[in-house]
Amino acid sequence: MKYTVAFMKRYGQACAIARALDVVGERWSLLLVRELTFGPRRYRDLATGLPGIPSNVLTGRLKELQAAGVVTRRALPAPTDVTVYELTGAGRALQPILDDLLDWGLRYGPEPSQDDAGQPGWALLGGVGRPSALPEGQTCELRVGLEGFYLSSDAGKLTVRRGPAPDGDAVVTMPADTLYSLVTGQTTVTDAVRHSTVNGDTEIARRALEPLAAALTRPAPNN
Repeated sequence: MKYTVAFMKRYGQACAIARALDVVGERWSLLLVRELTFGPRRYRDLATGLPGIPSNVLTGRLKELQAAGVVTRRALPAPTDVTVYELTGAGRALQPILDDLLDWGLRYGPEPSQDDAGQPGWALLGGVGRPSALPEGQTCELRVGLEGFYLSSDAGKLTVRRGPAPDGDAVVTMPADTLYSLVTGQTTVTDAVRHSTVNGDTEIARRALEPLAAALTRPAPNN
């Protein structure tokens, strides 16, 4: 299905790359897609997850991405009565691009400064899709500050979703600095578990966390 991008800035080039950038090339657009990678989010959650974005820009980007068929909006059933935004199939198809950008940023991007914002969800991005020894059907809930995620595996690879784990086999409450130390390779899974609170099966917790270890370390640049 084709969607209109008439009100967006266009390159006017008969090139598939340019036409893709007509849709997601505006500032904040791909980061908004990033924020929806782990599942639906409310407007205020998106605003929190995109520190520095003006409210009118966020509203505009959401409208543009909805018009382009990348994002959809829906109301959750009662009693929640909350409106959320989520990715469509076209939006989810952008995941390989985000993965490649993550890899490129680790290889060639500048080091983050001490003033840069951080979010627990961003720390988990590098672990998604890595090999996981977590048996399918078993889940681990990871709580970091006010945010919660559930970790599971699909075809032997780590998957991450926002929210509590349904019937989780383990619940790990981890300080944010411990999570960042884990994904940047400054601490091991054993030490991360030691500095966390684990309810449930500790071995399941360890297996769930293993793909996150050193997931955001800088690989050697390709020559």
